[in-house]
Amino acid sequence: MLVCPSCHASLAVADDAVRCQNTPCSFVGKLAHDVVAFGDRAATSFFDDRHEVMTAGNASEGVRCLCYEGQATVVEPLLRPGSLVLDVGCGPTLPYEKPADAFVIGLDASYESIRANRHVDMRIYGSALELPLPDQSVDMVLAYYAIHHMTGLTMDENRRSLLRVFRELGRVIKPGGELLVCEVSPWPPVWLGERLFWNTARSLLGKKLDMCFYPADAYEQVGRAALPGAQFSRQSFGTSMFRMFPPVFSLPWLQIPRFLYPFDVNLYRWRI
Repeated sequence: MLVCPSCHASLAVADDAVRCQNTPCSFVGKLAHDVVAFGDRAATSFFDDRHEVMTAGNASEGVRCLCYEGQATVVEPLLRPGSLVLDVGCGPTLPYEKPADAFVIGLDASYESIRANRHVDMRIYGSALELPLPDQSVDMVLAYYAIHHMTGLTMDENRRSLLRVFRELGRVIKPGGELLVCEVSPWPPVWLGERLFWNTARSLLGKKLDMCFYPADAYEQVGRAALPGAQFSRQSFGTSMFRMFPPVFSLPWLQIPRFLYPFDVNLYRWRI
């Protein structure tokens, strides 16, 4: 089911090592705690020691109503029996119910988060920039609020990474399959401020700034470039403008009304 994330050659397992069979490549991953680890175990993620509080925050009524409940009503009917699904940035849990006979591969760049996930059928620690899956091998790719965490050192790098990620996601989807991306998109004033000051903020904060948000038309544009011929649609989700919820999911105690949150919550959908 899996291939080398670097060259897409076949893999072999010996003890706890997962080795690429392409001699010039010689990529080596690990098996640990029932996780197929293709990422650097020495690297740390913001989510490693925060996934429990984030799980609790995401389950709160405000966040659930705005970011997950309506989206699940769209996603769940698409998870057909026998389908093979890749959930990118799945974290420690799934915000939707999957059929018992669908197979969900969870991939996350936080080792502790994917290690804690007991809802997926296969757990992979790795990057969406280098998916360890063959071409045209999955029926659906899901990404719940994960894309905005795939950043570089500058806004230009962020846009290049976004295009590269979408091309990689499109590579593994079967013809007739779908890519579904749930994301928050900034209102125009916030997007303008982000474009003007993101590079400066990144140079000051370093890896602490691991988020970059994009407006709806940016996703449509990158989809046209990375997924030529795919059918695109967008659906927005809302809730009462006076509903309280935590805008920073890892800080559930910080509550604001919806009308102070300058983002739209959208589901972007491409049929390949």
